[in-house]
Amino acid sequence: MFKPRPVEARAPDERDSAESLAQTLPPLILAAEHLVNAFDMGVHGRRRAGTGEDFWQFKQYGPDDSTTSIDWRQSAKREHVYIRQKEQETAETVWIWRDDARTMAYGSVREGPSKLSRATVLSLALAMSLSKSGEKFGLLGQDEKASTGPASFNRLVDRIGTMQTPSLQSLTSANRLSNKSTVVLISDFLLELPDISDVIRHFVNLGCNGYLLHIADPAEVDLPFQGRTRFLSMAEEDSLTLGRVEAVREEYQTLFNAHRTAIMSLAENVSWDYTFHRTDEAASIAFAKLYETLNIRGAAK
Repeated sequence: MFKPRPVEARAPDERDSAESLAQTLPPLILAAEHLVNAFDMGVHGRRRAGTGEDFWQFKQYGPDDSTTSIDWRQSAKREHVYIRQKEQETAETVWIWRDDARTMAYGSVREGPSKLSRATVLSLALAMSLSKSGEKFGLLGQDEKASTGPASFNRLVDRIGTMQTPSLQSLTSANRLSNKSTVVLISDFLLELPDISDVIRHFVNLGCNGYLLHIADPAEVDLPFQGRTRFLSMAEEDSLTLGRVEAVREEYQTLFNAHRTAIMSLAENVSWDYTFHRTDEAASIAFAKLYETLNIRGAAK
């Protein structure tokens, strides 16, 4: 699959990509920490009523509420009848998979983020936020148990910096997930739809919930190039030259949007969540959707 990259901006090989990522991890961690701190201060968690033991709030009694939940002491102090709600126990484990295929190294703006760096920041921010809230997480496709806390986050950072991520297709061999797990897949999803569908169906059959975070470079969406342009394949040593790239822009955008819509439909058909994110947008936009959809609680006190 050809990517809209000018010939002078040749993709790095896998070793260069790995070394480059390892060198940039510290600033990416700082960027992730900035995201998490902003949401801890501004959102204070997304708690829900449930069957836990921790008190959450008093709520006015409604026709769908059980009479056994009425708090008679509080009701006696007020004009209406109130129930005592408890915070929902979160028994889920969040498994994170961040694609590091060669296509993820693409970045059309020299000073802007590549798809890989943006995916890494969002993965780190998600893990950091889960760690601070006391919820279990782990890297999908790695031989380790999910856990939480600073040590778990540091282990995740080390694995991201030193180990190659397994391919999306290989995730169909991941069978040790409980049916209360949530799978977060972060990728450009430049794969055939049947391959993506097989992975989603595998986790659905395990009883997992899921979240697809689809990342794209703005040049991949808009194809903004003009005139004669040579495109280099990110995955193979191959190239394609177009005499007037603007002549195929509309057809290209139609195909790109059709692929994006098809991926979204795959998610919606199994009640998974889907977010499309361009790297020229603020990382906080994508993280906000992750934060809210996964119902991450405020940092543990």
